[in-house]
Amino acid sequence: MAPVGAALWRSLRAHQVYGANTDVGKTIVSTFLCNAVNRLKNQGKSAFLKPVSTGPLDEADDRHLQRHAPNTLTKCLYQFDEPVSPHIAAKTFAIPRDDEILSSVHRTLSDWANDGVGFALVETAGGVHSPGPNGNSQADLYRPLRLPIILVADSRLGGISSSISAYESLLLRGYDVHSVLLFKDDYYQNHEYLGNYFRGKSIPLVPVPAPPRRPQEQDPDSRARDLEALDKYYSSVTKSTDVVSLLDELVLKNKQRVEYLDEMASRAQKTIWYPFTQHHGMAAKDITPIDSAYDDFFQTYVTADRSAQQGRLQATFDGSASWWTQGLGHGNPGLALSAAYAAGRYGHVMFPGNIHEPALALAESLLKTVDNPRLQKSSIQTMAAQVWR
Repeated sequence: MAPVGAALWRSLRAHQVYGANTDVGKTIVSTFLCNAVNRLKNQGKSAFLKPVSTGPLDEADDRHLQRHAPNTLTKCLYQFDEPVSPHIAAKTFAIPRDDEILSSVHRTLSDWANDGVGFALVETAGGVHSPGPNGNSQADLYRPLRLPIILVADSRLGGISSSISAYESLLLRGYDVHSVLLFKDDYYQNHEYLGNYFRGKSIPLVPVPAPPRRPQEQDPDSRARDLEALDKYYSSVTKSTDVVSLLDELVLKNKQRVEYLDEMASRAQKTIWYPFTQHHGMAAKDITPIDSAYDDFFQTYVTADRSAQQGRLQATFDGSASWWTQGLGHGNPGLALSAAYAAGRYGHVMFPGNIHEPALALAESLLKTVDNPRLQKSSIQTMAAQVWR
């Protein structure tokens, strides 16, 4: 299957909703945001996509949106009945490949963009590293799409640590976190600490009033009371939360991203002298803007389509095959983690007259792998001494 382009549209603000942990209220936040969009005339239609869902149908997240955000388009791509992690639930079914999931997500969002949807959420399952149907971390599974992230932080005990860890995991994989939301808890007050933390990252954090507690008893009346309490909650939470500013910020960030990609080639042509390049007659159209890269492909910005959806990202095979991406590909999470570890442990070490563990291990490994005694330092020194004699 051909690789998909990264998810970017001029008219559609599409975001992926990740949770710092399981059961942090991703679907509550998604419902709240879609309801807010539906109340505002300048935001367009809203839509909610659940790529993979597990558990009973009547408890499915897209059903929750249908009940409590009735003007929102909803869709679930792959539904598994077992209320367990997707990689376990999928064992008794025909498992969709990761590229099939990505293609379905991209196709759904493209259809919505063409149908005039202005705001769409793609909600994950569980936490950032909860596995998808094939056992891969969701953070890696959805990475080729590189949707901007709305992170639902954890307001519970230990939530500060899990929220920061989730953010750093997304950052290491090249995601852009556009906003953070979490429920207010006056006892733990995670929203205050995390508000300051994310303010330092220039990421807005919006505290949201906590939803009503679910009744413990399981009878028809308690179910009806729960639904009624949620309806009242969604009706009031928009009025008590500064959601308009948040939505305006998301609109602005999408606009800035598209405009920057629109201008990149012309700005580069005016500013940069490229090495190994004949500049005479070079025009902006000869320069390819690259938004990101993953595996064997660049995500290049194409502006040939001058329709209403002008400008799009497409997967372009990296034919240059630079030596540092030949074996592992672009955006390899293992390589990114190793580089981050090295940067965190050492920063930069001036090599002459010094030694550190990675350099010594690399040198010894190369000599052992090549298995050529003439490359040993002692052999080279002997040859040099003979030359000088």
